[in-house]
Amino acid sequence: MTLFIAGIIILFLTFLRFTVALVNLVSRPYLPPKADNMHYPFLSVLIPARNEEASIGKLLGSLLGLSYDNAEIIVYDDGSTDNTGPVIKECAKADARIRYVKGGDLPSGWTGKNYACHRLAAEARGDYLLFLDADVTAGHDLLRRSVSHAIRNDLTLLSIFPGQEMQTNGEKIVVPFMFRMLLSLLPLLLVRRCSWSSFSAANGQMMLFRKSDYSRIDFHRVVREYLAEDIEIMRVVKRAGLKGDTLVGGDEIMCRMYGGYLDAANGFSRNIFSMFGNSTFFFMLFSLTGLLGWFLL
Repeated sequence: MTLFIAGIIILFLTFLRFTVALVNLVSRPYLPPKADNMHYPFLSVLIPARNEEASIGKLLGSLLGLSYDNAEIIVYDDGSTDNTGPVIKECAKADARIRYVKGGDLPSGWTGKNYACHRLAAEARGDYLLFLDADVTAGHDLLRRSVSHAIRNDLTLLSIFPGQEMQTNGEKIVVPFMFRMLLSLLPLLLVRRCSWSSFSAANGQMMLFRKSDYSRIDFHRVVREYLAEDIEIMRVVKRAGLKGDTLVGGDEIMCRMYGGYLDAANGFSRNIFSMFGNSTFFFMLFSLTGLLGWFLL
């Protein structure tokens, strides 16, 4: 009898996850086209970079090819030991919109990325702040479409999960798990439509803030000790009574997150618990429904 009840519970949770995934499929949580006849505010594109000589030039080139005249691009060189700095400086010589900022010592109590983003925000002059990781590439009018969506929906924070480039079999095994977890655990439409902080998701590879709200709350300072700062920032946004939204990206923002199976597995294991509120119980419950449910069926 106990096993029967346990089986019913596991099947129920399995179908619940399937229902969540179906809601995400039907609701299509993608970045819409830009609004017509909109005045676009001054935008600061902010990029923390550490040992990114292989990717930073590609990102900067993709940004310069987009239509958004009223923008600046600031890159924070966080103690790189490769040629990241020289690559950024060469790009800055070619286009005055790019500015290079040399990083300093990391203060106690901060993670490196949070401090880099905090410093970048202090340098920015824009009405909106777009934080991008150095390993992404931008296309398909990302800047205007993102700002347009944020303004139309009165968002303090817009985050997008980039489309993933996967070249090795190891990446193709591990990387899709992150999206399977995300899209079967949380209906993304509730990130924007529900004020509960438990319905929070975000991706630090792309985060667009309204500057007035960012300056008032200083989000990266609030989460300065967190390694998985993105989800926690969305929770802070909601607790402050502000609005956020999280979408799934496609060609407008792409990323090759990991370079192979071991790299992907190590990176995945560092961040997996943050998706479950750092709860071992909920992680185990997800694992059981993800495996045993299909065996039972």
